[in-house]
Amino acid sequence: MESNPTRRRLLQLGGVGATASLAGCSQFDIPGSEDDSESEPQTESEAELEADTEPDIDPADGITAVVQPDQEALQQAQQEVMAELEEGDLDEQEAQMELQQRQVELISSHAAEFESSMSDDDEVSIEAGVAQEGALLIDGPDERLMSLLRDGDVSGLMPGAEYGRMLEQQEQQQPPVDAEEGGEEPVEEEPVDEDDADDETADGDDSTDEDEAGDEDETDDADE
Repeated sequence: MESNPTRRRLLQLGGVGATASLAGCSQFDIPGSEDDSESEPQTESEAELEADTEPDIDPADGITAVVQPDQEALQQAQQEVMAELEEGDLDEQEAQMELQQRQVELISSHAAEFESSMSDDDEVSIEAGVAQEGALLIDGPDERLMSLLRDGDVSGLMPGAEYGRMLEQQEQQQPPVDAEEGGEEPVEEEPVDEDDADDETADGDDSTDEDEAGDEDETDDADE
């Protein structure tokens, strides 16, 4: 779809600042970027999207919409955490984690609000999304998508392939599966019934007696 001149122009205008937002390189170091390999797991306070993370369409056929909360909300979160740090309620590491978590909550909430606002829009479809990244894969007419950018509903528009690359980066950041945990379960040996074991032993003894008797008969025949 990027081969369309109108679509290319749309992405040129919508891409201003979007790359930095999606990569997590904003003023407040929004978590979820490739540099934030140890991001905190999702908590109950984070909003979730109705759309799945994996799209049913080829990401290249859609457009990546980036949504970010307003800077005032981010600044307020930073000021509150800094106040807790100065008062000694948090150490530096705890303050960093707290700030990241609050930022993720703001981004997730904003992404969920955008998805909800698009539910009654007949022109725009949301194919997939990652709330904590503030990234959604959408599709629709170029003019309608541009209006989302003009009205401030989205912070930026990028090629749909960027959404696919984001998913690949997330997969690469997943911790390796423990071989012991991911391996096959050991096969338990079935207990041997004592009666069956005795029967097998008895059968073995009978076979031995028959073999010995056969050997004696052959010896007698040889002597004759």
